[in-house]
Formats: sequence, structure tokens, C-alpha cells
Amino acid sequence: MDAELRDRWLDHAQQQMTEAGRRSGAARTAVLTLLANEGQCLLTAQEITDRLRRAGAGSTASVYRIIDDLHQLGLLHRFDGGDGVARYEIADPEHHHHHLVDDRSGRVEPFTDERLERAIHDVADRLGVELTGHDVILRGHRRSAAD
Repeated sequence: MDAELRDRWLDHAQQQMTEAGRRSGAARTAVLTLLANEGQCLLTAQEITDRLRRAGAGSTASVYRIIDDLHQLGLLHRFDGGDGVARYEIADPEHHHHHLVDDRSGRVEPFTDERLERAIHDVADRLGVELTGHDVILRGHRRSAAD
């Protein structure tokens, strides 16, 4: 866990929630804190709910409502790994990575690649686009010696 990212995102999220007129109840605070600590890479809504339930905080309906609210405010990225399950991670312009979804196991792995980043920015330049963001999800499986 990146403590600087955690603190920056939590401060930003609390400020955005206040500016949007959202009140900070116990469930919302618990979700924000959990996401700041554990949401730097993909979590399902069910994983978030299960972790909060173990801590005795938040109902399933509250968690889903809060996640939807955070996504609408641009505080969470939502990813579909192709298995029908939405996954979320905190949105922070200074923390960027992509994802590999393993078709065999369903496992989602984060990765960074500077050459890919340069290529994406080069394409945006050629198209005359001022890039405001991008997401890359690779799907496949690790090759074994037998492949």
C-alpha cells in the first residue's frame, strides 16, 4: 500500500463528498477508509462489503450505494473484467496502472509499462486529442512451456 496515495486520495475524496453535499456517516467513512487502504487496485463490491462486515460496519445496500456515489463523483474507476463482475479502485491522476485479466483463473494483475504509455500519448498526439485519461485491460493467459 502506498501511504502517500492513501492519504492524498482520502483527503480528496472527503473534500469532494463535502462539496457535493454528501454527509459523512459511519458507513460512508468506513467505505472511504477501506478504499483508501485497500482500493489501490481492483476490489469487487462484494469484497468491500465482506471486509466491512467483518469489521462490523455498513450494510450491503449502503456499500453499493456509496460505491455508486463515489464512481459518479469520479473518485473510483470501474472495470469490467469480462466475467460480469465490476471491480473498483481509487481514481488518482498521480497513480496510474493497467490490468491483465487471466482468462483461465480470472485473476486480475496490475502492470505498468512506460513504452505503452508513450505509445498511447503518441497516438493521441497524431489524432489531435488532448488526452484526459485512458484505461488498458489486457485479457489472456500466461504461456506455459507446453504452449
